[in-house]
Amino acid sequence: MNCIYLDNSATTKPSEASLRKMGEALNVAWGNPSSVHKMGNEAKRITNEARKQIISALGVRRADDCRLIFTSGGTEANNLAIFGCVYAKERPVKNGSRGKILISDGEHSSVANAAKKLEDDGFTVLKVPTRGGVLDLDFIRENADNNTVLASFMLANNETGAIYDVKSAFSAIRAVSPKAVCHVDAVQAFLKTKFTPTSLTADAISVSAHKIFSPKGAGALCVTREMITAKRIIPIIYGGGQEDNYRSGTENVPAIAAFGAAAAEGKESFTARIEKMNALREKLLCGLGEIEVRPNIPESHLPNIVNITLPGIRSEIMLNYLSGEGICISAGSACSTHSSGPSSALLAYGLPKNEADTSVRISLSHENTEDEIDIFLSALKRGISNLARK
Repeated sequence: MNCIYLDNSATTKPSEASLRKMGEALNVAWGNPSSVHKMGNEAKRITNEARKQIISALGVRRADDCRLIFTSGGTEANNLAIFGCVYAKERPVKNGSRGKILISDGEHSSVANAAKKLEDDGFTVLKVPTRGGVLDLDFIRENADNNTVLASFMLANNETGAIYDVKSAFSAIRAVSPKAVCHVDAVQAFLKTKFTPTSLTADAISVSAHKIFSPKGAGALCVTREMITAKRIIPIIYGGGQEDNYRSGTENVPAIAAFGAAAAEGKESFTARIEKMNALREKLLCGLGEIEVRPNIPESHLPNIVNITLPGIRSEIMLNYLSGEGICISAGSACSTHSSGPSSALLAYGLPKNEADTSVRISLSHENTEDEIDIFLSALKRGISNLARK
């Protein structure tokens, strides 16, 4: 299908390198990595090669400084981090609570709904405000205490592109609760902004394959060696004990192999890709300045996400119009399309309900072109002129 694809935060087109590696795993090393024969050993070798590639792309200098646990995707990685850490230790009830959990008020549903389950189980969940795309550090300082057991924050918001100062947030939390586990959902940020587990002072980091030009079906949770040695995480899926007993189930070797190849490719071309996306973003914003829309730009942001508020046109109407023009954008997170009501992330950012209902997201990649930006801008301008307003 020929289209102009500007929805790269929902998923990315698999690169040729990732597909080649997936094909190799499917056709040459299709054995079970837990089998001890030649075919199983080759599958295990490919899995471990991918593990090293992803760890390297995460900026970990020594592979034994962390453990990379393969999962089915970012959602499972987030769930493993949250439930695996919270339930790793039995905690006494204090003031009617099993412990405090801190998340932001604009988290991805895989974190927000996991936190809701913990709330049902007797934990106290506090949502840190992110108005304007900034984590409210004063809120954290006022509300974190020695009963805080977990903090889980996305590094970059998937709808606004805002980059959060998770390092300062973790510092404030550890000042009052040194043993609190600090988790980062880096699914949107991975290979789009510079960070390492050390620079973020994170105990665990989630990443996903299909956001970095690899097929869907693989993700990973990177946890520090201290987390492993102190037994501060337990599995949430039980079975044959794969992934050193942290995630049972036969590994999806083809998807994992592709994930590793995409991570290696992304690391190698990181600077060039960022420069390309920044240039496209500037062109996009320049063109939007001549159209009746308002960009919602956080102070610190990813190079590839631009959220705009339309002049009274519902986002779904504009999406359908642009789709008919062969242009793909979104109204927000693809994982929240089944939810009713306006985006919680945009409400948290500070948009009123009516504006959240009329906002769309353009998410770029290094594969987009200046011509595609021009075509999109022309189509958007026509849509604004022709579509009915609220």
